[in-house]
Amino acid sequence: MTIPLSTRILGYLIEKGYSHVLAKNEEDSETGILTITLFPIRQKPELENLPDEIETYYLITQEPLQMACGVDNSTVVVIDLPMDENMPDVLPNDILEDSSFRLSEDFYQQVLESLEEYAVFTTDKMGDVSSWNKGAERLLGYSDKEILGVNAKVFFTEKDQETNEHLKELENAMKYGKGIDERFHVRKDKTVFWGSGLVFPLFDTHNVHRGFTKIMRNLEEIKDANSHRPKTSL
Repeated sequence: MTIPLSTRILGYLIEKGYSHVLAKNEEDSETGILTITLFPIRQKPELENLPDEIETYYLITQEPLQMACGVDNSTVVVIDLPMDENMPDVLPNDILEDSSFRLSEDFYQQVLESLEEYAVFTTDKMGDVSSWNKGAERLLGYSDKEILGVNAKVFFTEKDQETNEHLKELENAMKYGKGIDERFHVRKDKTVFWGSGLVFPLFDTHNVHRGFTKIMRNLEEIKDANSHRPKTSL
């Protein structure tokens, strides 16, 4: 059964032991729409022995998580859901209607541990940091002991704090299911960088709002890497 990708189904698959996904890309020649189909698997595949029509594979808590957070209008991401004896209670309508970022504790811990190239942290409902991954420490400069309990507004410039951009981000996340922004962020040493951020309301299994999850990436690193790529001639 093929369904649209969502964070909820990723969490469910991880809890059932799926660790990677195979990826197949198909582009509609008339509309230009790219469809990415993901096939969950429980073991890391060998790149040189991928099945026909499979371009690559991903760790399930990395690129697929980013895809589930949102892609551009010309890309559709679906997942071929394995309907076996371990997943009898997955209902398509329940999955399709789920627009919130609901994570179990086990799933979230796996996300934190695997996404070292991203800053990933959670806050309570007031915006105070409640968990912190290695990517966040590398990007923003704070250890978990230094930042836990501190309000996440410290990552915003003084100008943005004055206009309450940090609060608007949380309000948008609650209103629309996620808050998306690209802006300057501030490190512990007060240097700034241009980065992208995704903020999601975080719910428990009883649908009670517990706080927020933020995924941040330094876009300047990408820009610098692209500028150093060798140019190819036609």
